[in-house]
Amino acid sequence: MKKEIIAIGIAVAAQFFGIVWYISKLDSKVNILYDKFEKESDMKVVENQVKMKVDLANLLEDMKQLKKQLREENKKNKEIMKQHDDLFDMIENSNSNSNYNY
Repeated sequence: MKKEIIAIGIAVAAQFFGIVWYISKLDSKVNILYDKFEKESDMKVVENQVKMKVDLANLLEDMKQLKKQLREENKKNKEIMKQHDDLFDMIENSNSNSNYNY
């Protein structure tokens, strides 16, 4: 009977140490995977920040080009409006000199 109790005690102790060893090994793997995930996540954050800065720089350059185009178009429009005013003035003056007033 005494041998059986000792055998059961040794078996329970072996299972206990086996479970402790397995949990320790599992915890180590989880920590390794977590560290890897954290590093990859940090790299992705940095990568996204760089992409956003590049996109922002491109947008700012596009805005500069659009502003330049708008200024050029405004100048052209002012010239066209001046030409129209001059034409209307000529037409008005020519009509006032003629006998046909509308």
